[in-house]
Amino acid sequence: MLIKKIFVCEFITAGGMNQQNIPTGLFAEARLMRDALLRDLSALPYEIITTSDARFADQKLNNHHVVIHPHDDVRAIWAHQMQLADAVWLIAPETDGLLSDLTALAAAQNKPVLGCNADVVLLASDKLATCSALQRAGIKTIPTYTVSDWPQTAGAWLTKPNSGAGCEETYLFDTAAALNRWQAQHQDRQNHIIQPYQQGIPASISCVMHNGQAKMLSCNTQMILIKNNRLSFAGCQVNGMRDYWDAFESVAQKIAVIDLGLRGYVGIDVIVDIDNHHAITVVEINPRLTTSYSALTEATGQNTAALIIDTLTQPNFVWPVLQRNVVNVHV
Repeated sequence: MLIKKIFVCEFITAGGMNQQNIPTGLFAEARLMRDALLRDLSALPYEIITTSDARFADQKLNNHHVVIHPHDDVRAIWAHQMQLADAVWLIAPETDGLLSDLTALAAAQNKPVLGCNADVVLLASDKLATCSALQRAGIKTIPTYTVSDWPQTAGAWLTKPNSGAGCEETYLFDTAAALNRWQAQHQDRQNHIIQPYQQGIPASISCVMHNGQAKMLSCNTQMILIKNNRLSFAGCQVNGMRDYWDAFESVAQKIAVIDLGLRGYVGIDVIVDIDNHHAITVVEINPRLTTSYSALTEATGQNTAALIIDTLTQPNFVWPVLQRNVVNVHV
């Protein structure tokens, strides 16, 4: 695949699109990812184009960008820019099918995505389906139930959207009874999934996957806050879990071997149970850039975008030795 021009398509500057259901925090995280990706790409020999929102002055967009106004047909603009590019890099959450929608839009223009294809995005965006796929492969994951089939046993329980990103709409309850009371008051959350609360250190794996192989970028701690039963993501420490590098790499490789079709940058959320022999439980798979990306070039000492592109386009690409610097990211 010969690439000269890349269109960075992100959901942040969506002009007149209705985004009322998208949590504010996801926009802040997406801006961190976008800015880092554009910095990486600007150092490479490609023509880069993206979009910007006319309502917000964004001085960080030094690359060529198309200004989107509130009444513009943003999908038509995105489709046109995809047609002009050799490849598309998407920045969007799974929420409301945004990532799936943009992936399908790129496919409709017959343009390669520097990441997962539409089928893989659909699978990874469905937490129930992802859990089933991991369980069939013998990978330790959190049991996941629907509102109608959860066992309601003793202990703490989490509820979250089946298709969502990060800590979006994620709530923790000490008992099944408390969760039942919350559900009775929130009938609009009947599409949520329910999971037993897993004690341990919230962490994540940043890696690149291609052809059933996983290449590690970093091992990260996640800063998760809980207030009024609601979880929120406050940031991460990239390589904060670097002592678990080999164990995390083993998990990533097991997931890659399943051959779900994961391709490009992949984030894997995990829980490390310190009280149970440091057992690692997979929480979910993110088939897209995650917040950790924003610090990876500093953490690895390598241009992360170049690593990803070279892995996807050069059959015999040999990875360099990466640094394992610790970098804090706050959102």
